Amino acid sequence: MSTPWWNRGLLRVIQFNIEDPYGFYADAISPEDLVNLAKKAHANTLVVFARDAWGRVFYRGSRLYPRHRRARLDVAGLVKAARREGLRVVIMTDHTANRYIYRRHPGWAQRTRNGEVIVLEHYPVKERVRDPQWPQICINSPAFETYFIPEAEEALKATDADGVLLDSFRYLPDPPRACYCRYCRLRFRLERGLDLPTVDDMEDEAFREAWEWRYHVIVDSIRRLRDTVKGAKEGAMFFYNSHPVGWAGRGTIVTERAREYLDAVFAEASETDVLTVMMLPMVTKLSQAAVGEGKPVLVSRNLFYNLRTVQSATPLAVKQGVRSIVASGGHPMATIFSSQFFEDRRAIDALAEVYEEMERIEDKIVGSEPIRYMGILYSSDTHEKVYWNAPHYYTSEIEGIAMMAFHRHIPYEFLSMRDIHKAGRYKVLVAAETDVLSDEEESALEDYVEEGGFLVVTHSIGRMYPDFTYRHSLAMEETLKVRYEGVFYFGYVFVDLGDAYREYWEGLPEAVVFGDFSTAFTRERTEPRLGELVRARPLDGAKVLGWGRLGRSAYGYEYTLGRSTPAPDSKLNMAAITLGGRGLGKTLYYSVRLGAHYSRLGHPDYAELLLRPLKKEAPPPEAWSDAPDTVQTEFFRKGDTVGAHLVNLTFNERILSTITGPSKQSLPAYHPSYNVHPPRVLVPVGPFKVRLPNTSGERLNVYDAVTGKSLDYVSDGDGVLVNIRTLGEYMVILAEPRS
Repeated sequence: MSTPWWNRGLLRVIQFNIEDPYGFYADAISPEDLVNLAKKAHANTLVVFARDAWGRVFYRGSRLYPRHRRARLDVAGLVKAARREGLRVVIMTDHTANRYIYRRHPGWAQRTRNGEVIVLEHYPVKERVRDPQWPQICINSPAFETYFIPEAEEALKATDADGVLLDSFRYLPDPPRACYCRYCRLRFRLERGLDLPTVDDMEDEAFREAWEWRYHVIVDSIRRLRDTVKGAKEGAMFFYNSHPVGWAGRGTIVTERAREYLDAVFAEASETDVLTVMMLPMVTKLSQAAVGEGKPVLVSRNLFYNLRTVQSATPLAVKQGVRSIVASGGHPMATIFSSQFFEDRRAIDALAEVYEEMERIEDKIVGSEPIRYMGILYSSDTHEKVYWNAPHYYTSEIEGIAMMAFHRHIPYEFLSMRDIHKAGRYKVLVAAETDVLSDEEESALEDYVEEGGFLVVTHSIGRMYPDFTYRHSLAMEETLKVRYEGVFYFGYVFVDLGDAYREYWEGLPEAVVFGDFSTAFTRERTEPRLGELVRARPLDGAKVLGWGRLGRSAYGYEYTLGRSTPAPDSKLNMAAITLGGRGLGKTLYYSVRLGAHYSRLGHPDYAELLLRPLKKEAPPPEAWSDAPDTVQTEFFRKGDTVGAHLVNLTFNERILSTITGPSKQSLPAYHPSYNVHPPRVLVPVGPFKVRLPNTSGERLNVYDAVTGKSLDYVSDGDGVLVNIRTLGEYMVILAEPRS
C-alpha cells in the first residue's frame, strides 16, 4: 500500500477563512487568488470552508444548503486550479455551529440544563442569548443524519478535495456547556437507563455516566463521519480540530479516544499570543502523544495577532511560531481571515520567508525521530475523574515539568497512558500527579523501574482506580519507599532541605516555600491545591532528601497583610523528597505539586529541586545544551544523522502584567491589568554549546542546514560538542557521517 499523501513530507498549510454573515469580501475572492496566495507563501496545502457557520456552501449543486450568494469562490474550481500547481486542498465540513439549521429547527440546537441555546460565539456573561449567530447544533439531534453525514459526502464528491477537516463538535461534558436537549435526554435514557443528571457531582452515578457517555457520543460521531468520508473518497485525509488548550483541554481526550479513526489531528493554538512561548511545543507534543505515532499534528500560527483578525501579526511572531511548531515535530498551519487578506497582508511576506526556508531543509528533517530522554505521562483519567471541574490544576502540573525540561534543554516528550508499554524508550519517566492508575498500569511502571528506569513522581500517584474506588494508599509504595497517610491541606507549606543540603542543595534556601496567594481573592487568601503536602511516611530503604515543614501561620502578615508568605515553622516527620527504587532502577518522589509551582511562578528554585537529583542519580542525557532558557532546543535523529533545532525565543517582554485580584484595600488601577505585547525585537544569544551523540564513531560533517555553513565542534567521548558563537532567529544543526 502506498504512503498516503499527508505522510510524504512537511505540510505547509494556509487556512483561509471567510467568516462574516454579510460576506464583506466574499465577492472578491477567487480560486486564483488562493492559489496565488499559496504559491507566494510556499505553501503546499490549502484549507478552506466548504460551508460556513450561516449554512451557506462554497460549492455548486448542494441539496442541503443554499450557495453563498456573494461568494465568487467555488471550491471545485479551487481544487482543479490547485492541482495544476501541485497543491492539495482540504475542506472544512460539519462545523456544528450552523445558523441555517437552527433557524429551521430550533429544537435541534444544543441546550443548557435551563433550556438556553449553547453558542460558540463569545456572548457577554450577563447577556441573554437571542437569535445567535453561531448556535451549536446537537450531534444527537436529527441534524446528524439529515445534514451532517450527507454534508460530508456531498461536499467531498462535489469538490473532489484531498481531505476533510472536522472543525470540532464543541459537545462538552462540562456542566455549563453540556447539552440537555430532548434528543440527548432520550438517547441517554435509552442507552444508560438513567435521566441526565440534575447535580454536578462526580459522586452522583448519573453525572459520572453522562460525563463518560458524552465522549462516547463524540467518538461515535467521528467514526461515522470517517466512514462516510472514506466511503466517498478512500484516499481523502480525515482529521479533527482538537483545540487542545481551549474547551478545558477536552479535545485532547477526544483525540486520544478517537485516534484509530483519525489520519491526523489539528491542534488549534489560537491562544499562543497570550500564553507562554512554551505553549506551541506543549500542544504539539501533547497532541502527538494523544493521536499516536505516524500521524501528522497540524498546529496553527495565526497570521493575525491575538483576536485582531484584520491586523497582521509581527513578522517575528509568525516566523518563530512556525519554526517552534516544526522543531517540536508538528506541521505548521497558518490561518488568515478574508478581512486580513484585504486589509493587512504584511504577515504573508514573513510566512513566505519561513515556508521557503522549511521547503529548503525539508528533506533533512522529515522522517526524523526525537532523541528521547524524558517521557512525561499524560493521564486522561486523572484529567477527567479527579480534576473534572478544575483540569488546569492537572495540566499545570505536567506543563511545569515540561517547562523545566524546555528551559534546561533536556530532551522530553509526552507519553499517553494508552502507550505505557513504550515507557522503556525513556531513561527518565515522570508521573506528574498521576492520581488515577489501574493495577495493570501500576505493574507496567513497576516493571519499568525494575528493568533500570528512573521514575519521578509528584504529589500523588494511583490513589484512585479508574472505577472511582480508592487504594487508600499510593501506588508503588514499596518502590517509592513511602507510606501514604493522607494530605495536609494548607495555604502554604515548606520543603526543608536540611539533611541532604550539602550533598544536593548547596546554594538553595534551606526551606523552599510551596503555595501562592489567590488571584480571585474573594473568599480565600491562597490559591487552592497549591499549598498541599502529601503525608508520606518514609519506609526502610528510603533516602529522604527533603522533609515537610509547616508555616507559622496560615498566611503572611508582612508587607501586604494577607497576600504575603508566612515564615517557616516546625519540621514534620513526613518525607517531601524521597529517593527510592527497586531492581535496577530508581525513583524520586515529591509529596508536593512541583510542576504546578514552576508553571505558575517560574522560579528556578523549583526547577533545581528536580534537576539536581536527576543530574546526580539518573542516567545522563546523550544530548544537551547550555544555551539560555529562552532558546527552544529540540534534538532529533534520522538514520546516521543527528541534529538539533535551535529556535531563539529571546524576545522583548511579551506578557507585561496580569491580575492580582481584588481586596478590600484595593485602589483604582495604575493601568489595565491586561498588557500583552507581540514579539517585536529578537536578541541574538551566544556563545553556547550543543552536545549531540555520535554512536557511529565516524568522522562527521557538522553544519547549519539553514545556511549550509560549517560549525566548529570537538569530540566528546561518544558524542560531539558543537560551538555556537551566535544564534540569530533559527538554526538546524546537523551532524552526519562524511561520505
